[in-house]
Amino acid sequence: MIEVVMFTKNNCPNCSRADMLFQFCPVKIELIKKNVDEHPKVRKMLDDRGIMSLPSFVINGNWIEGFNEGKIKEELGL
Repeated sequence: MIEVVMFTKNNCPNCSRADMLFQFCPVKIELIKKNVDEHPKVRKMLDDRGIMSLPSFVINGNWIEGFNEGKIKEELGL
């Protein structure tokens, strides 16, 4: 099983698109969502890393900034 951490915010269309991608993912994943609007410490952590785009992800320990479907699929081995 692949752990996917997805950083999101409320009313984010690309966050919804990413969520749909993971719902129909052909490999087993454990999706952990962290919403910056609900957890200010998460927003600070992303700011400290220089992450400005949401959704962003950590997959296999690798950071992916923004909804880059190609990089996401590559990390998932698709």
